Amino acid sequence: MTEAGPLLYRDTPVGPPPRTYWSLVLGKIMRPWLAKVCVCYIGLVLLISITVPLIATSKPYVIQIRTARGWVTRYPLLADLTTRDYLGFIAGATAAGIVIARRLTRRPDMLRQRRLRFITVSALICSAVLGGTAVALLHHNRFDGTDYQSMVKSGAARDAIFAPIRWGYAEMEPLSQNAINQLPSWQHWLGTDRSGRDVLSRMLWASRVAMGIGFVSQAIALTLGILVGALMGYFGGIFDLLGMRLVEMVEAIPTFFLILTFIAIFGRSILMIMVILGVTGWTGYARFLRAEFLRIRQLDYIVAARAGGLPLWRILFRHMLPNGLTPVLVSASFGLAGAVTIESSLSYLGVGVRPPTPSWGGMLNAAGNPSTVFHWFEALPPGIALFLIVLAFNIVGEALRDAIDPKSLS
Repeated sequence: MTEAGPLLYRDTPVGPPPRTYWSLVLGKIMRPWLAKVCVCYIGLVLLISITVPLIATSKPYVIQIRTARGWVTRYPLLADLTTRDYLGFIAGATAAGIVIARRLTRRPDMLRQRRLRFITVSALICSAVLGGTAVALLHHNRFDGTDYQSMVKSGAARDAIFAPIRWGYAEMEPLSQNAINQLPSWQHWLGTDRSGRDVLSRMLWASRVAMGIGFVSQAIALTLGILVGALMGYFGGIFDLLGMRLVEMVEAIPTFFLILTFIAIFGRSILMIMVILGVTGWTGYARFLRAEFLRIRQLDYIVAARAGGLPLWRILFRHMLPNGLTPVLVSASFGLAGAVTIESSLSYLGVGVRPPTPSWGGMLNAAGNPSTVFHWFEALPPGIALFLIVLAFNIVGEALRDAIDPKSLS
């Protein structure tokens, strides 16, 4: 046999690449058409929440303004973007890059595939961290109160390219009888509210609040739950005893009234709502992971890993966590729906996000009281959006729960 024989045999793909556990789970989730629709809807809302500064704003992408020296080209939208907007763009681009990279790095050789994916994902994450740090340190928020639409109408500007929706979430029409609580029209597709603000623009901007509070709070809860649950399940003994007492103490705290108390003392803040929901919502994840780790730590491959002298962090987070994370992810999908519901309830009661920041619950409150003055065209869009996003999270959670059933992974 020649020297090239074994190399050729080793490098030649034989059959389709092997499927991992998570690829089987993902394929099972996407089989029902309803789950596909819900995943697409959640992805669409996430995309809107990230790109809404480019979709609904009164600032044009590019415009030519008349000055004493002639016509000058300016880019008001780029100058008006905040640090939070740029960080959101970086996070969204990184997440999309990771998904695309995982699709493009499929290899028959599992070892090569893992190495290539690790290098690609690490490069994307490092680039995102460096870019986000540079933006946070170097970018300064600016307030531009120029009315570019009036400038175009008066002839002081020309060749302006506006966003698809020419209204921001706080911009008002002139306070006239026809612009307040206006029915849907060609200029305002979903009408205007009691302050003359465009309902469609506020609807899109409110998705950023809902998705931000949902995902950030659950990220905090997952981090705390994974750390506490992993330590309780792996070590047991005194760690398990103290950890379970801590879980019971946190579970005894009423989250809704705790948020109301903090708001009464410190005022309204989106960041505070995120942190409170995360700090009080990790106990269920810790219980699930503790139960899984108590089962997994007795298996042969964990015993062999300990006997082989592997470091503790590698045993916990490289070998045990991937095999015990699936029930936690199912609970996280329902936790996202719960976080969105709590934020909307707070905003509906008037103690949620600070005005004029829009929220679906706040828009429902602004629509009026059905027993007195009620504007249905203001209440219907946020009500439907809130119902659909909660329903989508619940359906995806049900699909994930069915997918991790060992009998269904065929």
